[in-house]
Amino acid sequence: MSINIDVTNILNSVPKKSRRNGTTVKYGMFGLSLGPKTYERLDNFCRKHNIAKATLVRSLIQKYLDQVESRF
Repeated sequence: MSINIDVTNILNSVPKKSRRNGTTVKYGMFGLSLGPKTYERLDNFCRKHNIAKATLVRSLIQKYLDQVESRF
């Protein structure tokens, strides 16, 4: 199953960040605030499909980067 995500203008809508802290650089980790509604949707989806939230998010980010990096 393949799902295409339209990423055409996403870079224009994402705020830019100026610097990373030491923990982010050392461990490749970052905090993510989804808000209660989105977190609940993610949690329910992952439970239903028996997958870890971090695994799904990491896979989606990799797929997104594969798509946008091929455009540049």
